[in-house]
Amino acid sequence: MSFKAIFTIEGEEMNVLECHFTFLQMMDECGKPSARPCGGTIHIIIESGGNTRLFDWMISDTQTKNGVITFLRRDTISRLKELRFTDAYCVKYSEHFSASGEHPMQVRLQLSARELALNQSVFRNPWPA
Repeated sequence: MSFKAIFTIEGEEMNVLECHFTFLQMMDECGKPSARPCGGTIHIIIESGGNTRLFDWMISDTQTKNGVITFLRRDTISRLKELRFTDAYCVKYSEHFSASGEHPMQVRLQLSARELALNQSVFRNPWPA
């Protein structure tokens, strides 16, 4: 349904090439959930730009950021859904360049967030204060 997504952080918008986010619950041997849900991990690939703000975020072990990924509808360029994250650490950063292909330079990020809101549904990780 969505054909375009925008990653917005600190007022800067970046085109999303790929995105997935994960939540899970541990199960017992019968398949019944046996623990509180956990998650809040976002994997995102964006077009590379000229600044190093995202790299600076990665190399800081204390810096957190808030942001949003907006998924747009295919037919009307209106919002399909929004994934907002709060107090996120950048826990993985890689940059990929290829001289051929549609997107020659990409930044791949893995974010771990204290809180995520998918539209109106909110998930909070029980991190210590």
